[in-house]
Amino acid sequence: MKISTFGELNQKMAGHFQAGEFQKALELIEREGGNFPDDRPLADYWTMCAAARVGNKSRVVEVAEKFFQDGFWYGEAMWRMTPSFKPMQGDVDFERLVARSLNIQSLDPGLAKSALLEFVPKNQPKDFPLLIALHGNQQSAKKTLPFWSPAIGTGFALLVPQSEQAMFKDAYIWDELDTSFRQVKDIFIAVEKRLQFDASKVVLAGHSMGGLIAIQMAMTGGLPVKGFIANGPALPFEDAPEELEKAIAYSREQGLRGYFIVGEKDIDIEQNAIRVYFEKMKLAGVTSELEIVPGATHDYNPDYDAALVRGLTFVNS
Repeated sequence: MKISTFGELNQKMAGHFQAGEFQKALELIEREGGNFPDDRPLADYWTMCAAARVGNKSRVVEVAEKFFQDGFWYGEAMWRMTPSFKPMQGDVDFERLVARSLNIQSLDPGLAKSALLEFVPKNQPKDFPLLIALHGNQQSAKKTLPFWSPAIGTGFALLVPQSEQAMFKDAYIWDELDTSFRQVKDIFIAVEKRLQFDASKVVLAGHSMGGLIAIQMAMTGGLPVKGFIANGPALPFEDAPEELEKAIAYSREQGLRGYFIVGEKDIDIEQNAIRVYFEKMKLAGVTSELEIVPGATHDYNPDYDAALVRGLTFVNS
């Protein structure tokens, strides 16, 4: 059966790995990976992982070298934290690949250019509201901008940070939570010193994993915000019910407001888990709302524009 999406291929690869079927995984990704050029970094990564699992070091080197020749790189965490690469740590050829990858990364002009996107209203009175919006995993500040740019027309200043945690070229993650919280807080502190925004109207938002960072920071006082907006979010504290209860109690006491946005056809998240999460917050007295956007998936959809504006109105009302 023909594989029509990279998401489908990704699921099949994960299934083979979970079953220990590494040769089958290698054959599958070699056969199908090239059909999805937009997902080449992940396809090549799967190829190297599968090749490493079957002891084909030369194939790992071959794929990596071609990847580098075309201007791509992987962050150090990909090389050091990937279980498939564990036996290769310290190998001369492998360490050469890591060093070359990190050198290409250090020369990537996109690292500095897009670290923080900033849009401040023109001809607006001082003390404007502020939206800080976080991209999802394997995304960047530039790629996530369509989710949040409608805020600019509502009088909000918009800040879109890019995570310091590089996965590969143009793909950044928030997986190291303490590092993520520290980065977002540092950006907020720096902005406080140079922008005259209304401190009572700060909203923290995020998409996917960025949504988890936004929710957790808002609900635990990580930033002094009025509320959060989360589009298709991962959820904090799912395995820590006591911490969730504390966060909900804090949110209620602080008068925090939360707005969840979920695409009707978003299959990349646990929609039912988000509904349960939302209901738990609402029943506990946290002012919150859940909007389902018809036909929308996990990716940006123009119908998300109006949902964001409604969310901003709700949180700042």
